[in-house]
Amino acid sequence: MRLTRRHLLQGAAASTVAWAHGAQARPALARIMVGFAAGGTLDVIARRIADQLSGQFADSVIVEGRTGAGGRVAIDATKIAAPDGTTIVLSPSSPIVIFPHVYKKLSYDPVTDLIPITPVCSNAQTFVVGRSVPESVRTLQDFVSWAKTNKTFYATPAAGSIMHFQGWAFVRQAGIEMTHVPYRGMAAIVPDIVSGAVPTSMAVTGDIRQLVEAGTLRALAVTSAQRSRFLPNVPTFAELGYDQVTGVDWYGLFAPAKTPQPVVEQLQQMIHAAMKAKPVGDFLEQMGFDSYTLDSAQLASRIREETARWTPIVKQSGFELDN
Repeated sequence: MRLTRRHLLQGAAASTVAWAHGAQARPALARIMVGFAAGGTLDVIARRIADQLSGQFADSVIVEGRTGAGGRVAIDATKIAAPDGTTIVLSPSSPIVIFPHVYKKLSYDPVTDLIPITPVCSNAQTFVVGRSVPESVRTLQDFVSWAKTNKTFYATPAAGSIMHFQGWAFVRQAGIEMTHVPYRGMAAIVPDIVSGAVPTSMAVTGDIRQLVEAGTLRALAVTSAQRSRFLPNVPTFAELGYDQVTGVDWYGLFAPAKTPQPVVEQLQQMIHAAMKAKPVGDFLEQMGFDSYTLDSAQLASRIREETARWTPIVKQSGFELDN
């Protein structure tokens, strides 16, 4: 029988499915794309997961940094990779649920270009104030009263991030005026808020927890629906009447579109097992993250829910970027 291109493609698809069910040798190499700097939290989480997947999903699983554009470069590299599970991307939630409504010319569509595999962890944000805010400001209501007569601003790790719009929602609900000042990550914010150069921040909880515990910063509210186990004495925004601020940032793994479902399911099962490994759990605990896993369909549902939730807030803010 003469082999046609159709026969070859059908054979390749069957081979991929057979490998996913363990009938063939696993790949020699797989990559987890990360869009942020080496040594940063996302990079280290990816490396912990890669260590667990090496020798399981592939002979070797490495982390490849494709930094830039708030994680968009790594997503772009993943969407054009072979849809066989050997290239996946670890992304925060903002590039998936918020960026499509911020950027006029986004180079990817998170719904059609990617397949969700599973989230791996989540973290709440904490609204903190530093030394340049009077010591008398000990609660969120104290801060609102103070901000009504004092010009101030809040810093976040990036423009167009979930923290950016949580801050905007709080300012709107509180009826105060605050300017948003985006930084390049929490590592740049921390020394400035400690020194007093930055008065307030909608901050990643893990990055400021020890400073709050030491009394260097004052935590006024957390964005999670329930109080954070890392800062149990800090009320939620919802408790205080600011329900529009509620939300956490989560980090998820995605494969290129058209990756076969059996491969996605195999990755999902192996990643869920990896998240239970002590090296992964210990690092998440150290950084103030909660382990958080779902199956592919559940993550897709959450993405739809969060997109519907954040779209009107982003539009009402009037904030948008060209690229």
